[in-house]
Amino acid sequence: MTITKIKRIGSTNRFHVYVDDAWAGIFLDEILAVYKLKTDQEIDEEAFKEIKKENDERVSFDMAVSYLEKYVVSERGLKDYLKKKGFDESAISSAVEKLKEYGFVDDEKFAKTYFESLSSCKGKRVIAQKLKQKGVSSEIVESLLENVDEEAEFEKAVVLAGKFVKNRQKDTKTKQKCLAHLVYKGYDYSVAQKATNEVFVNTEEENDWL
Repeated sequence: MTITKIKRIGSTNRFHVYVDDAWAGIFLDEILAVYKLKTDQEIDEEAFKEIKKENDERVSFDMAVSYLEKYVVSERGLKDYLKKKGFDESAISSAVEKLKEYGFVDDEKFAKTYFESLSSCKGKRVIAQKLKQKGVSSEIVESLLENVDEEAEFEKAVVLAGKFVKNRQKDTKTKQKCLAHLVYKGYDYSVAQKATNEVFVNTEEENDWL
């Protein structure tokens, strides 16, 4: 095997490395220095695999840290990101496990933060569905839902209902649409029904159709 090209990535400490004219991965400058890797160098295939394994574990960790500085993601979200970057399962697992030990990857904290960020505009049912889609376990999601303040959930639904009917004719058709809107936003039917009635309680169109 021959290292045919080494190209720095911007002004970073990372380099694209090509072996036999094929891209072999992103390498840290420290790894290149320690193992004295350079262009046109002949290298044993097994030796290169070991160097790449060590390098990939370090690069995947560094890239994961950089990603977490910008985004709050679940464990699966981070794994998906690293997989898209071309790292194998071994490097990904190594990076994620270290970050879990350091407390940077915690699905319980992620679920709580995510829930709080969406709770002002969406009901718990939709948020729970989104969390599961992001790879958060059902156990964590169910535990989170058990601690939801039902009165606060209702009050938020009332606020959304009020915004929906604002500047609309307060008739039966609008009331039906308001109810459907709240259900679509993720509120349980009973909460949506109660919130809709709350908004319409003083209108001439109030009736028992719900």
